[in-house]
Amino acid sequence: MKPIASADSRSNLRAGFALLEMLAALAIAVALFAILAQFSNQAVHNWNRGESSIAAMEMLTRGLGRLGTDLTLALPMRPPGTDSPNVLFTGDNNQMMFVAATGFGAGDRGVELISVSVVKEDDGSGVALVRQRGPVTTVPTPLRDPVVLMRGRIQVQFSYRDADGQTVQKWTDQRQLPKAVAVYVFGATGLPVFPVPVLLNLPTNLAASCLSGDDDSGGCPTQQRQQQQQQQQQQPQNTKNPNNED
Repeated sequence: MKPIASADSRSNLRAGFALLEMLAALAIAVALFAILAQFSNQAVHNWNRGESSIAAMEMLTRGLGRLGTDLTLALPMRPPGTDSPNVLFTGDNNQMMFVAATGFGAGDRGVELISVSVVKEDDGSGVALVRQRGPVTTVPTPLRDPVVLMRGRIQVQFSYRDADGQTVQKWTDQRQLPKAVAVYVFGATGLPVFPVPVLLNLPTNLAASCLSGDDDSGGCPTQQRQQQQQQQQQQPQNTKNPNNED
């Protein structure tokens, strides 16, 4: 005859199973929480990295846009107080200086001297692309109003395209403005941020002598148009109608 379990023993057995079930559920919950915490941290990291990338791209876009606007206002102006046939535009890999009709300088066109240079940060964390401006005078004057166009753990370099589309690393003592300025932006790893350099075009490539009207070589666009009109006027005009031949 089987022994009959008492009520106390059955209640103790049920309590034991309840404790094991609770411990198992707790272990599963802890494992799930660990997985979710890892996933959340990765998601937050990716989100922050994505926001940082978007902010950096917006900064680069704004800075390059401002630089592009200045270059579209560049003028092929001679250095004031000199008879040099060269334009006032100097540039290398790390800086460039030119005259632009920004509307905030002297004269009706607001001509100013614009300087854009790559400056290393004091703490060594990266570089900054700084724009400054000043008056166009015979005596060099300090530049003012520095504006940071972009900054960060990046590298910025310039090169220049001539009228034939050839790339040069410096632009000095030239009679014309460059056709375009190529801007190279490299990230912290040294890889380019953009797949190709950003080309910032300048206005119609004229020599300083064309702007002043001192060029008699016929190489300026206005002179070329005048020569073409004169040649057309000198050509004999045949007004005879071929359909009315005797």
